Amino acid sequence: MIFRVTYGFSGMGTGWAETHAVKNDATNPRDLLPVLADVCSKRVQMLGREFSIVGLRISRYANDAGARVKGSYIDKQIYTNAVNTASAAAEPAKVALVIRGSALASISSPQFDANQNQTFLGAPLDVCVDNAGVVYPGKGGLGAAFAQWKSVMIGTSHGWLVNETVVNSDLNVIAQNTNGTVQLTTTDNLVGPLVIGQRYKARIRDVNSGVSPLNGEVIVTCVSANTLKTKEVIGIALAQTGGAIRIYKQVQPFVKYGDLSLNETAGNHKRGRPFGSTPGRARRRIRG
Repeated sequence: MIFRVTYGFSGMGTGWAETHAVKNDATNPRDLLPVLADVCSKRVQMLGREFSIVGLRISRYANDAGARVKGSYIDKQIYTNAVNTASAAAEPAKVALVIRGSALASISSPQFDANQNQTFLGAPLDVCVDNAGVVYPGKGGLGAAFAQWKSVMIGTSHGWLVNETVVNSDLNVIAQNTNGTVQLTTTDNLVGPLVIGQRYKARIRDVNSGVSPLNGEVIVTCVSANTLKTKEVIGIALAQTGGAIRIYKQVQPFVKYGDLSLNETAGNHKRGRPFGSTPGRARRRIRG
C-alpha cells in the first residue's frame, strides 16, 4: 500500500507541512504510527526549540495494483526537540534547511531513476546557520541528527509521488465556455490513454508563444475523443493560439528515496498558519 504522510509543524505563530509518500505492508493508516513516531523523534532534533511537530495526517493513496484508495487518520501527538538551552534557539521561521532526495534505482520504473526531490526543512538551530545562510553540520549536533533522520527515512521506505505522462499533444482550438471554463481541442485522439468523464492533472505550455493565463498547471476533464475542459475558470480576453498539453497519470507512481543530502546553504521558505489551525478565507481560483 502507498500512503501519503503529512508532518505538521508549528511555532512562533507560523507553521508548515512536509508531505512524503510511504510504501508499507499495512492497510490501516493508524498501523503506521509506530514507524512514523520514530521518524518524528529524529526529525525534531533538527528543529530549533521554538518549533515542534504537532500532528500527522496519514492517508491511503493507492494499493499495490495501482488503484486509488481512500481513508485517512490524524494523530495529534506533539514532538519537540529535547534540548531547550539558549544554543538550541531557532533561526527565523523563514530560514530553512534544504534537503535533496535522490530516487532509488527501480527495475519497474527506470524512467524515474534520475529524479530528485527537494524539501524545505524549516527553522533550524540558529548556531547551525550563519548570517550568509551557510550551513554548518558540525554545529549543534545537526550532522548527527540529519544522519539519524536520513537512516530512518530510507529504512522505512519513505519517498515521493511523481508525475507520469500519459498524453502529450498539440492544441488545435482553444475556446471559452459560457461558464468561464476553457475547452481545449487536441490534435491527437485521447480515448484509450484517457477515460471520458475522468479528471486529470495536466500542464499547458507555449500558448500565445508562452504569454497566456492558460499556461501552467490545470485540472482537465476528458469530454470526448479529442476534447478537454478545464476545471478552473480562466479569463482569456485575447485569441489563444498554438501550444501543447501534457496530461499525467491519475494515480502517481511511488519513488523511494535512495539517498538524502543536506545543502550547504539554507533557503528562504515562506511560512503559513500553524498546522491544524482553522482555515481563513478561501483562495481565489480564477486566472486571468
